[in-house]
Amino acid sequence: MSAPRYKDVELPRIKRKSNSWEGKVIEYLLNHPSNKAATEFSMEALTAFWLPEALEGKVTNDELVKACWSAIEKLEGKLATIRRIGAIEKLPSSDTTLFSTSPETVNPTKNNENLNSQQIRVSTSDDDDQTLDEDTDDLMELELSPEMKQINKLFGVE
Repeated sequence: MSAPRYKDVELPRIKRKSNSWEGKVIEYLLNHPSNKAATEFSMEALTAFWLPEALEGKVTNDELVKACWSAIEKLEGKLATIRRIGAIEKLPSSDTTLFSTSPETVNPTKNNENLNSQQIRVSTSDDDDQTLDEDTDDLMELELSPEMKQINKLFGVE
């Protein structure tokens, strides 16, 4: 028996004004010093960003976990590059205003407001029905990294 044939899928061409942020990104990729095809850069970015959701419910749990780790590694690497370029050492404090990425639709949003119209619920120890005894000698005290403290502030977890 022969293996099943799969059809090709294609993403239509993307065209943006050259003076827009997105246009500048496309131009940068088209003229990248590595001479790597812009489509390859685009697929790397798309895959890192969307792979876990694309595979969810369609592959084994082991394969999904492997894909999630791959995406995390790529995105964390890119975040490190972005921080280096922008000389940004940590996340903004909770009183900082965040902006959308498109200059045409700059939309200031306070960190504690609902982002992307999705409810964000973070469980804290106050939410748990279980309580710890006062005797916590057997528990290890862990210190959160400055980045994790900023993330917690961003999501309103203290």
